[in-house]
Amino acid sequence: MRNIESTIRQRRHSFKQLALVAAVGGTLLLTGCGDGNGSDTNGGLQLGLSEARSVALLDKKAWAFVQDDTLTDDAALAQNGTGWLNVTLPHTWNARDAASVAQTTPTSTSYKRGLGWYRLEFDNPANGASQWLQFDGASIVADVWLNGTKLGEHKGAFTRFRFDVTSQLKPGKNVLLVKADNSAPTAGGATAILPLSGDFNMSGGLYRSVSLVSTPANAYFALDDFGGSGVYATSSGVTANSASIAIKSKLVNSGKADATFVLRAGLTDATGKVVKSVSSNVAIKAGQHSEFSQALAIENPHLWNGLTDPYLYKVVVQLEDLTGAVVDRVIQDYGVRDFKFDPVNGFFLNGKSYPLRGVNMHQDYQDMAWGITKTQTDKSFELIKEIGANTVRLAHYPHASYTLEQADKMGLVVWAENAFVNQTVVPCNASSTTSAEFVENGKTQLRELIRQQFNHASIATWSVGNETTQGCGLPANAVPVLTEFNKLAKEEDPSRVTTLAANKDEASVGGITDVWARNEYPMWYQNYLPAALGVILDGFRTTFAKQPIGISEYGAGAAVTHQSDNATDGIGFVPVFDFTGKTRTMYQPESYASSVHELDYAMIESKPYLWGTYVWNMFDFGSDIRHEGDIGGTNTKGLVSFDRNTKKDAFYFYKAHWSTDVVTYITSRRYVNRNLPTANVKVYSNADSTSLSVNGVNVKTMAAAECGNKTCNFGEVRLAEGSNAVVATGTRGGTTATDSVAWTLDADHAKNIYLAAGQMTTGFVSEAGSPLGVVKTFGSDNYFTGGVRKKISNAQFTAVIGNTGTTTVPAEGRVWDAFREEANAGAGFSYNLSLVPGKTYLVTLGFLESTANAVGARVFDVQATTGGATSTPLANVDVYAQAGAMATAVARQFPVTIGSDGKLNLSFTGRTGKAMLSNMMLVQQ
Repeated sequence: MRNIESTIRQRRHSFKQLALVAAVGGTLLLTGCGDGNGSDTNGGLQLGLSEARSVALLDKKAWAFVQDDTLTDDAALAQNGTGWLNVTLPHTWNARDAASVAQTTPTSTSYKRGLGWYRLEFDNPANGASQWLQFDGASIVADVWLNGTKLGEHKGAFTRFRFDVTSQLKPGKNVLLVKADNSAPTAGGATAILPLSGDFNMSGGLYRSVSLVSTPANAYFALDDFGGSGVYATSSGVTANSASIAIKSKLVNSGKADATFVLRAGLTDATGKVVKSVSSNVAIKAGQHSEFSQALAIENPHLWNGLTDPYLYKVVVQLEDLTGAVVDRVIQDYGVRDFKFDPVNGFFLNGKSYPLRGVNMHQDYQDMAWGITKTQTDKSFELIKEIGANTVRLAHYPHASYTLEQADKMGLVVWAENAFVNQTVVPCNASSTTSAEFVENGKTQLRELIRQQFNHASIATWSVGNETTQGCGLPANAVPVLTEFNKLAKEEDPSRVTTLAANKDEASVGGITDVWARNEYPMWYQNYLPAALGVILDGFRTTFAKQPIGISEYGAGAAVTHQSDNATDGIGFVPVFDFTGKTRTMYQPESYASSVHELDYAMIESKPYLWGTYVWNMFDFGSDIRHEGDIGGTNTKGLVSFDRNTKKDAFYFYKAHWSTDVVTYITSRRYVNRNLPTANVKVYSNADSTSLSVNGVNVKTMAAAECGNKTCNFGEVRLAEGSNAVVATGTRGGTTATDSVAWTLDADHAKNIYLAAGQMTTGFVSEAGSPLGVVKTFGSDNYFTGGVRKKISNAQFTAVIGNTGTTTVPAEGRVWDAFREEANAGAGFSYNLSLVPGKTYLVTLGFLESTANAVGARVFDVQATTGGATSTPLANVDVYAQAGAMATAVARQFPVTIGSDGKLNLSFTGRTGKAMLSNMMLVQQ
């Protein structure tokens, strides 16, 4: 009787499982429920944690390589690699041809795009029943031959692909030939696929691993499922008390006979103990693919909880024959967690508010381009961990599996992105329509992204595109494509939300995805303050009330060798892009970028509805369209330099906000040789109190309440002649953090003032033949009240060089090509200077007219106030009249004796038009 009751219970359970599996097209014969201790009722066998497959890595073999755009397929097949270079993988021919090392005058060149050929002779190490060649990344299009037979072509630079070589692989020596094509896309060309363009380089080559995968039997987890693992796990109903995990397995029987197997799935904890398992008897017909679903109910799950506790189980799914022998096994890290996006309250992790604050990241590295190793990836993540970010956007394409594995382990929430960037057509023509081939390839790349990265706990959202209506990617073209991609992403993975990154004029794409984010650059590409952006974001919240919004990009360029004495008042002044044909240095002072970040983040913190915000970028990265800052062919918006060796000032601003460490950091530290007698000292600190001393003398102690936005502004601090020891000390609780810098002030700059009015960048040198008459190093604009920075046009640059008598090319006439001007005629501006009481200074004021083109068009007065007395040493100044032409420099001089208060105010007020000033020198007599 007991045996009959047991049989009935088994059959009832089997019928329930049969209905579940039939829904996904499989055949279920017998099922068993796991008992939670590593065994189950179907055979009592344990789940294994070792690989059943063999994987032979081919990276360090003797690859032969040649970059040759003229070599044909037939000619390449006929060659034996003699005369080709010897390389190992990862490899790209663009490692060093697009980005230079930092230098005063950076050079920017285009990088080589074309065909690269790879040839490998290798002995077959495989002895399994099924063999597959696996490529983890080949850019952009790869054609592959084995032993003279073409295996196929893969179109897409960022995703894994495999070829079944079971029948082509020979015992002994085999010859592999790969053609990698990173040619610039042309209409109808092979590389006219995602992405058609972007502000980043498309390195060519086999820049990720190549391996030979062998399975011991003819039945295995699908290796032809768009590069995926064949196992896809999804959590639902996640709470502290329970969670359900649905596991879908895709199986292949490449044998000639139908067969029955045991499919066993389970979850193991960090110690390797099986938490829960389930097994099913499954039948797979010969030559067929089948899908099977299984479910695990987990009690009291240990949740993956971001940076606090990124706990990872392992999902283990194994296929056994009826004797119990394992024929294939998939093992992947797996985190149980719950993500929620709310349009009013932002992002939630496991039911708790968890605002996402983090960074964007590309996959390149200086002098390596895309050919990075795990070592470089680890270095990048070390820096992300140090700064304290809790999220990372992997822009603008699928990144390597190892990158996602590290994000899982660190607890970083990930934005994963498809490679749909900027354009939908080539050439860029607004009247063109998007081709069906382009869309289909985009869908393939999106499927590959999702299936290959499906099981990563860190991934919160799939992004279907970035700035896709920019240029020729007009809404009429981009919106239908985005809509299709969004639909596909939801079909592939209903458990995650979709998103996209829109630029400043892309309201047309709002509402397409589940959530969205904006690429916004106030004080950089947009000439308004971050507060104005806040108003814009509030407007989108009204228009798209049910769609959570974030900021996918914000930031500013920063060159570590470019410094400033005063980085305020720079909107629209610092060059954000080069429009001079890469003929001039585009100065991007580090401290201006810091100011942008400070104001941006203050606005961000005032908007609790922002589900996530991402600094652009964590690292400088290669971009051959760029010519800016102090490194050629590079986008300089990174918080860390391209080589990962220099953490820029803004890095510590975010570390003070995000890290649990006590942070005290003196900014502008790389401005070592000072050009003005005072320094504007700013310290990033998250301490309860922060003190500053100069040469052992305490300047001031500031409480945390006085250091709003984790920024302690100590103002202008006078430096002594020679070396100055500047020390900041922050204390929080019982912990103290100290930072120190040494700044040098030479005798000339300690005594006199040389100032380039309007200029943001310090350190420019006057020309010997200019009206100033001396060669001196000038500080940037400082000590001003009122007025605005202005710069001469690029068209006037050549004239300025000639008319100031410039003979030294590096100076580029920079003390003349900017000026301070009244904001409104008659409003005036002034300079407030601290000098030695009783001393007489010769004041030399330089002027270069760049807009007034007639006598009397601009007339102004210069007044001097010291010791309570005011005089007008220069009245009715008409620069054009004195110079006789535009873009011609002139200088005026007068002496002034400083009153007992040690103060001098120089004011400039327009009579006709707006007053202006190009530069000034105050030399003690």
